[in-house]
Amino acid sequence: MRLTTTIPSLVPWRTAPSTDALRSLYDAAAADWDNYLARLGQLHDYQRLFKRRAVRNCLSHLDPTSQILDCGVGTGAFSLGLLDSIAHPVQVSGVDISTPMLTHARQNLKHRCSTLDLRWGDIRRLPFADDAFDAVIFAHVLEHLADPVAALRELVRVLKPGAPLIGSVTRKGLGQMLMSLRWHHRGYASHQLEACLQAAGLEAVRSFDYGTGWSKWMCIAAIGVKPRRAIAQTHLDTPQHLGGLLYWMRLPNHPHRSIRLTNFHLNAHFR
Repeated sequence: MRLTTTIPSLVPWRTAPSTDALRSLYDAAAADWDNYLARLGQLHDYQRLFKRRAVRNCLSHLDPTSQILDCGVGTGAFSLGLLDSIAHPVQVSGVDISTPMLTHARQNLKHRCSTLDLRWGDIRRLPFADDAFDAVIFAHVLEHLADPVAALRELVRVLKPGAPLIGSVTRKGLGQMLMSLRWHHRGYASHQLEACLQAAGLEAVRSFDYGTGWSKWMCIAAIGVKPRRAIAQTHLDTPQHLGGLLYWMRLPNHPHRSIRLTNFHLNAHFR
């Protein structure tokens, strides 16, 4: 039976918070951020995420020389979840727009990794070379960005071919809408998050529901792998590649937005 695909996309976000507004918000929250995550149980949930078999398998290549990048590192909680899941220390780098958050991250991580390199900066313009990291991770930063795919492409740029990108976002729903009154973010459904990772050039993309606690209801995690070889922009033999292309063509400022693509029929259902 032939199924007509429904391509998921995010409505363009014209009221995304400015970098200055986000910096002020997280600067003010930094002193109590670790306690806030602990009360929600997210530290434990991050540990459980990195110990999932599918995630652990993607990190099995790590050794003491490996370099990890945490984008939007905050106080280092997501990095700690990764470090707790592996048997040896690795080299950790992190980027964040909040200097107080970085100060707390330095305290939390300095004895947990072989080397630590924390920098103030914007994840949309990373100060690192191409193909530099053995894994890139992020937690709860895409929700603040008007163009998440552009940010993800920058993360993919610094990722080594064959290496994983692992991230966590806020789940779209009533709880997220209430939280957005303070944190100025939007939520994602699983298929939207997967579509963004695919549009950024990742393969073997899959999303995860957290199994317990607050994160079960409020968060989604996803993983994707940077291809070992370049994939042509026009390669459309799978629903995933088609979904990535149509995601971009539906954005209002895309140079090819006038192209009309109709009557696509696929052999598999694209969630």
